[in-house]
Amino acid sequence: MAGALPVTPVGAAAEPVRRAGPGSEGVPSRRSVVEYELPPAEETHELVKLPDKPVVLVSQMSNSHLVKLSLDPGTERVTGVKAFTLGPKDAMLHGLAVSERHPGRIWATHEGGNRLLLVDPRADEPDAAPRVEREIGVPGGGRGPHYVNEYGDTLWVTLKGSDQVLALDHTRPERFRLFDAKPHPIFAARHPGSGDFYVSQDGASAVLRIDPRSGRTTQLPVPAERGSTPVGLISGPGGVWVVLLGTEKAGTGTFGRIDEDGSITWHRLREARGRSASLLHLAFERPGTGREPVLWLLASSIVSDDARDQIIRVRFDASWTHIVEEEYAALPTQLCKAHRLLPLANSVLATELTTFTVAQLTRTPD
Repeated sequence: MAGALPVTPVGAAAEPVRRAGPGSEGVPSRRSVVEYELPPAEETHELVKLPDKPVVLVSQMSNSHLVKLSLDPGTERVTGVKAFTLGPKDAMLHGLAVSERHPGRIWATHEGGNRLLLVDPRADEPDAAPRVEREIGVPGGGRGPHYVNEYGDTLWVTLKGSDQVLALDHTRPERFRLFDAKPHPIFAARHPGSGDFYVSQDGASAVLRIDPRSGRTTQLPVPAERGSTPVGLISGPGGVWVVLLGTEKAGTGTFGRIDEDGSITWHRLREARGRSASLLHLAFERPGTGREPVLWLLASSIVSDDARDQIIRVRFDASWTHIVEEEYAALPTQLCKAHRLLPLANSVLATELTTFTVAQLTRTPD
């Protein structure tokens, strides 16, 4: 690919991928992990897959680069890497979200520049620089747009600098609401049943609940016996799902589902390396695959050098109430502060915050 970096895996599975569950304890699975090096950056963050395109986009915050990863349509292996500057270096490109209102476009955040961007990544042209088609300044004195997602005409944005949550009508940006949060709002997601929004707050060890109709907010503290530091939070089967990172001393391998009434059903990983895992992010199998109920978890060393960076596959029963099997894959590069997860059709990608690397967990062909 002209102009792109040559792409070769820079790491391989550091150890066999292991399953844990009834009748499967210690049985290696047919999966492997490889790593792909990106252009150098101090902080490699979010990643999104463009619908129906063999392209993944990755944000690098320290230099405001947007990286295009070209994928082989059959194997999903990374075949090309190209980075593009998207704004000034100190703009701190961070959040990425696919837009449904604007097909082929993404929303992005400039956390340092206090702006929301609508971007045409030019997915059909791997070497072409993305185009910023629109910029929206964060209104009302809000600061530090971190995460963004689109719900119809409304963008929901966490503001890490001012500890607020922004709901903004992107068709009429003068129409917006700001909700006060505790330190520091990270992710926001809409409950599939109640329609309420939930926001993880990693500095308060609590989840913020927002009723978008009345504007009423309430706080859901994380029980100390379960763990602390909610970070990753997404909509999923039966509710909003959240993971707990823990502290510098220990993780607890705990995650939970927020039910329609706001109560939380907690789960804890059972295998030894899972029970102490510091969980940072999560994702579900891609819709429409027809596969078993599977939740992917990402454990990270972001707060502790004693924590392991690993991808964890959790298989549930059909009701999403009981864990059936756990599968663990350590990333080849440890202490990389593993950051975000993205399931594809036959593999899972994970960004490594401090090593400007993307890891890929792939099932070995039979």
